[in-house]
Amino acid sequence: MKSSVTNVLIALGIIAIGIGIAAAGIYIGETDDAPGAALIGILLMVGAVTLGVRTARRKT
Repeated sequence: MKSSVTNVLIALGIIAIGIGIAAAGIYIGETDDAPGAALIGILLMVGAVTLGVRTARRKT
């Protein structure tokens, strides 16, 4: 049981980092300095959420 709780906490951390990166990418993308930054941020967020879900579902 302890390992599943650990997996969920790791997953939440990965998801939080992904959302933070996406928010930063969107913010930077809106300043017109880096037009592709919003897209990169969103792709990184989707990847982090995917990794987070896989980590939460992992059975050890």
